[in-house]
Amino acid sequence: MKSWPLAMAFLGIAAVLALLIGIGIGKPRHAAEIPGVFKNADAAIDRFSFVQTNDGEMQWKVEARRARIVDNESKAVLEDLQVTLFREGGTQMLLEGDEGVVDTASHNFTLMKREGSIPIHLESGYTIYTNELQWTDQNQEISTAAPVTIHGDGIEITGLGLRGTLGTETFTITKNVRAVVTN
Repeated sequence: MKSWPLAMAFLGIAAVLALLIGIGIGKPRHAAEIPGVFKNADAAIDRFSFVQTNDGEMQWKVEARRARIVDNESKAVLEDLQVTLFREGGTQMLLEGDEGVVDTASHNFTLMKREGSIPIHLESGYTIYTNELQWTDQNQEISTAAPVTIHGDGIEITGLGLRGTLGTETFTITKNVRAVVTN
């Protein structure tokens, strides 16, 4: 009679374990099963940072809340990120986005904003707004195929697509250019 409660306890524990195993609790989860993680991600990193230097001087730095690293594609897919571009003379430019990708081999990156725009404040006083931006490291060039607005002293220029260099602050809007001049 005394062994009956003990046997019932063991049967109860066995039933709970069988139920948990049956619904998947207890088995390891793979990256492909976790929402937001790429099937081929090799690692996930919180508070990710990547710095690009040239001759010992920082050119740009990316900091992100989270990154998924895909080694065989040489890329880091980022969430909630800031990019700091360092220019000659010690000036900095800060860009923020919701999503981004850094190509760890070419050191190119893409920055995207789901809602709103990424403001690019230039030393000349102009500000470029777009929701997607690519940086080509080899040419030190920014570009986008997305809609663009440039605000400046008494002028607003809109269009589709942009290409230019931050160092010289020379930019070309590629399509549907419209300029409004005010006094």
